Amino acid sequence: MTVVVTGPAGHVGANLVRLLLERGESVRAMVYRDRRALEGLDVEMVDGDILDRPSLERAFDGAELVYHLAAHISISSGESRLVHDTNVLGTRNVVETCLATSSVRRLVHASSIHAFCQMPLDEIIDEERPLADTGPCAEYDRSKARGEREVRRGVEGGLDAVIAVP
Repeated sequence: MTVVVTGPAGHVGANLVRLLLERGESVRAMVYRDRRALEGLDVEMVDGDILDRPSLERAFDGAELVYHLAAHISISSGESRLVHDTNVLGTRNVVETCLATSSVRRLVHASSIHAFCQMPLDEIIDEERPLADTGPCAEYDRSKARGEREVRRGVEGGLDAVIAVP
């Protein structure tokens, strides 16, 4: 089975790639720019950008499972557009490409605890909390919440997906 990982150069992605290889999976790493975390690993590397549908189509072709870990993390207001585009539009592209690619059987989307409203601070944050896509919150939080909504829309459209919230 071919497994695709978006964001394989990040901390979580690089460790996931190694775990998948240990399990004997055939891994295709969709690399945006940085390949250093993958050097020396027996993975198929494909250049791609989650904002570019044709590159997603090439990366997902023949894959059965997609781990979507690519994201842009920033608290800088100057990067709000990049955070939104990567975390919302990129996730939408991943979802739509999974739905359009007949071989993809499941998507695992890495969200964030920041996708949930942080208030009140003295209570446990879990999936019962509302998503942080409205009200006063950081753009990163809002973008991760909206990315989750994109995955949920995909599920409504027939996508088998899991949302992991580290």
